[in-house]
Amino acid sequence: MKTVVKADGRVEPFDRGKLVRSLVRAGASRSLAESVAARVEAEVPDGASTEEILSAALRILERVDPALAALYDLKRAIMRLGPTGFPFERYFAKILEAVGYRTRLNLVVRGRCVDQEVDVTAERRGVRFMVECKHHDERGARTDLKVAMYTYARFLDVRGEYDRPWLATNTALTPAALRYSRCVGMRVTSWLYPPGRWSLASLIERTGLLPVTTLRSLRDPSPLVREGLVTLLDLVEQGGRLADLLGERDSEVVVGEARSVLARLRRSRRRA
Repeated sequence: MKTVVKADGRVEPFDRGKLVRSLVRAGASRSLAESVAARVEAEVPDGASTEEILSAALRILERVDPALAALYDLKRAIMRLGPTGFPFERYFAKILEAVGYRTRLNLVVRGRCVDQEVDVTAERRGVRFMVECKHHDERGARTDLKVAMYTYARFLDVRGEYDRPWLATNTALTPAALRYSRCVGMRVTSWLYPPGRWSLASLIERTGLLPVTTLRSLRDPSPLVREGLVTLLDLVEQGGRLADLLGERDSEVVVGEARSVLARLRRSRRRA
């Protein structure tokens, strides 16, 4: 049996069923997912990394369904929002707005000891959150205990202005960081935590707000992000602005791909 090297260095048996399930979650039919997984298992060498397995699956998907390939590469697409944290802050604020929060970005708040710049201020049902966003652009990177403690210390300084702290990241927390966050009552959103509807992956699935970095045709997202265009829906709804930012020909290609990926997402949701 072939083995797989995880991002953290652990070695596990190759799990074709796990690959099939991830493809189905992205919108593949069961038969397509089984076919892709079988080809990946045959092609990758023993001891391949999870990155190599993902890349192999994407190469196959891009030949048969490019829009599905974009959906399947979602986690890496969010990593490509870097290297600075600001695009992720803007993106996470858009997601929160879609589920009923009122948000403001980068407020400077006078704390008890010093002024604090808050990544995202989010309010819902009378509860005001200080949201600290931690973006990682490398697979295997985790938000550690130091970040969790730093976030809570900042909250304590501005406690008069906020009700609760919230730490959001696009990857995962270390076990110590998660234990600490639970202990102090800090809300956490990471890629797969908390289980259920409020993990980052679930929030994206619920809202359909895919990042602009999902698109294969978009070589440099920075001109769009600077203008506040961070989701595919932004591109479709405000396509008229893209010609000035990308040029007329490139803007048509980008909007066309955005429409195709969103249509593929709608089809997969109906099937689910």
